[in-house]
Amino acid sequence: MTSRVLSTVEVVQVLLSRLAARDAAGIARLFAARVDWRVPDLGGTRWSDGARNPREVESYFLTLFDMLELEQLTVRQVVTDGGDAVVLGWTRWRVIATGALLDMDFAMSVAVYRGEIEQYWQLQDTLAVALALGTATMA
Repeated sequence: MTSRVLSTVEVVQVLLSRLAARDAAGIARLFAARVDWRVPDLGGTRWSDGARNPREVESYFLTLFDMLELEQLTVRQVVTDGGDAVVLGWTRWRVIATGALLDMDFAMSVAVYRGEIEQYWQLQDTLAVALALGTATMA
């Protein structure tokens, strides 16, 4: 019996639920063998662009979960058009090393083909992340 391919909305729902559950391996299983990746690095100081594979995706989320604990995730809107989806929302993270809180709006763009994420772009307040993690200071 063949399993049903998830729709774009279903992939987004599963992605968000696995993010909330801190399930890096589960998140990585949603991605295609090659992903167009545009995500700021975890220090919030530069952008990490280019092709990624699921193992690299899992490594990114494992590192994220080692640095930040997700306390709240609020989705304000999900807009889909065929295989494309944009998620607008808000998160509250706690920096594990210091206990500092990081409140942040975000936009996430994914392109899904045959139930797998082939493009993942994440837009967030990189300065807020860098300040919370201590990789930047306000002069």
